[in-house]
Order: sequence, then structure tokens, then C-alpha cells
Amino acid sequence: MGKQWLRPIKYRLREGRFLKNVNKRSANSPRVLLSYTVIPFLTKGQSHTNRQESQVIVDVFDELGYKVDVIHYTNQKKINYSGYDLVFGFGEPFESSFKDSRCKATRIYYATGAHVLHQNPAEALRVQAFNQKYKAKLLPKRLVPWCWTMSTTFSDYLIVIGNDWTTSTYKKFTDKPVWPINATALMNPRLKSIQRQTSKAKKNFLWFGSAGLVHKGLDLCLEYFSLHPEYTLHICGPKELEFFEAMQPFLSKPNIIYHGFVDVSSEQFIEITSSSLFAILPSCSEGQATALLTAMSAGLIPVASRYTGVDVEQYGYLIEALDVDAISSTLQSIGQISDNQLEKQSSNCMDYIEQMHSLDAYRNNLSVLLSKCINEV
Repeated sequence: MGKQWLRPIKYRLREGRFLKNVNKRSANSPRVLLSYTVIPFLTKGQSHTNRQESQVIVDVFDELGYKVDVIHYTNQKKINYSGYDLVFGFGEPFESSFKDSRCKATRIYYATGAHVLHQNPAEALRVQAFNQKYKAKLLPKRLVPWCWTMSTTFSDYLIVIGNDWTTSTYKKFTDKPVWPINATALMNPRLKSIQRQTSKAKKNFLWFGSAGLVHKGLDLCLEYFSLHPEYTLHICGPKELEFFEAMQPFLSKPNIIYHGFVDVSSEQFIEITSSSLFAILPSCSEGQATALLTAMSAGLIPVASRYTGVDVEQYGYLIEALDVDAISSTLQSIGQISDNQLEKQSSNCMDYIEQMHSLDAYRNNLSVLLSKCINEV
């Protein structure tokens, strides 16, 4: 059994908590229920951008005069919604608000990924193709088990992390306002002072991602780079055993280097990004790929699919399709670009992330959007 007996205890102490008035507002203040994640308010660390964004969401509601209660998005606790003026977020508590006739709150759906009807089939098809090609039996890692149909269609407003592509996956299911908001990158001030030798760094690529290696196109990268020893592929992410077993012949190539999970504030991450010039991510679905944004904050030029939710064409190079031929075509075009132009693109990436994907930018954008929602009520 291992430590399985600890799971329900851990859940009660963390995800099972219902945090009331986290910003210590007076009792007569208007109330908002934030259905998102309680973890940042109970533990320390910065392993994911949702930690820093959660606190900003509370701060913005506080500035707007609201008392904020926070519940985890998986919590199925029965809630009295009648006392809330706003319900913000996503998940089970948000979806359940539509089933409570007493709920008169304005609902603002905060979508952090592409719509489930894009994401789930997109990953399933990629995993199916992988299994057929490599005679493997992988299962999808990032399937959303809930549909939350009412949240998409019945909410008064939708705020979607991502760009125009991301919002397009929602607009077909609602006639209400759908606004994009940029995600935040995990910023490390030391990355600004990186010095690269472009002639060498342009041969080095970083694949930087989290769970769902097929979902995020690592298999396509391995296949391409294994055939091109003139390039080096650095991999920073989890080790999914079945995937690694199937791809071992590719992973054993000397120009493919697996680093495991790497802290973006570490010397190791600085060393990897200093020696590289490109971040590659042929993902099949994201809201907005924060790992790609974080890599761009280090001056890495994005080489990615449109499904990353990042405006790749403006700052890097678009992978037109989720296959090795598309990667090959994109890298061939990059090979025609001068070192001077690449250096300008690298600098532009850093400037763009600092201006548009910082916590301050997120705070300002969220404040504008929430004010719109509240003032229209």
C-alpha cells in the first residue's frame, strides 16, 4: 500500500480546504468565490505559474473591493452560492453553481487551457499515432475528465488564457464575451544577462515541458534530431517510463541530452539556455504554453505549433503541422537566417515577455477585464 493511506489526509489538509475571506475584508464587502487552486495559499514554492497568478487574482479582487473565498477546482463540497456576488474560475464548484437556483451571482469563467473538445481528441489522436508507430500502449496524460459544458455556455463572461487561437476553441460554444489574457512566464532576472555565441548556440534547441510528452511533441523532436547530428536537443521535463522505453533508441543518441526536471532559477537552467538559441514545442494543445514563454524570457526563439497559444509567427518560427516533415521544413528555413537577425529575434523575445507576460502585465490586464465584467453588470 505504500503511503496511499496518507492521500485522504493530505487531501483534507490541502485540496479539501475551503478558505474563507483570504484577503481579510470586512463582513459587509461584496463576495466572490474563487474556484481555482488553494495550494498557493497553503504551501510555499513557485513550481507553476498558477501559483503566482492565484495571488494576483486575489489582489485584484481585493483592489476592486471584494472579499475572496477560495476553493479548489476539484472540491465537491456543497456550497451555499446565495451569498456570492461573483463566481470566478473553473472546475466542479464553478459548474455546480449553475445547479443552485439560489445563485444569482455573475459568473466569470476563467479558462486556463484550450476547450476540452479540442484538447482531448487532439491528445488522443497523437497518442494513438504514437502507439501505432512504436507498437506501444501509452495512454493520454492530459485528458480533462470533466466537460464543464455549462461553464462554457452559460457563464456571463469568459476570460481565456491564451491568444486568438485559444479563444476560438470557446467562441463556437457561447454567445457571451470571450476575452484572451496572457499567461505569465516564470521570470529569472539573471537570464537577462545571458551572453551567447550565436554561431554555436543556433545549433542547440531546448524542449522544455511538463507531463504529456507525446501531447507536447517530444517524440517528433526525438525523431527529427536523431537524424540530424549537426544539432543538439536538450530536454527538460519529466521521465515517463513507457515513453522512454519506446523511444530509447532515439534518447541514446549523443546529440540528445535529457536533464530531467530543471528549476528555472538554477545554474543548470542558465547554462542550458546560455548554450541554446531555440525553444521547440510542437504541442497539440495548450491554453498558452508557459514553459515556452519562460524559455523566451531567456532569449530563446520559439519554434512551435499554433496550438501552443503563443503568437509564434511574430517572434519565432511556426511548425505548420504536427509531424517530422513540418519540423524539418521549419528548421531548413531557419538555416537561411543570418546570425544578426537571429540575435535581434532573441532580444525581441526577451523584451516581449518582459512587457506582455510579466506579473505586472497580467495584473493590469486582469484588472481591466474584471472591471469590464463588474461595470457591465
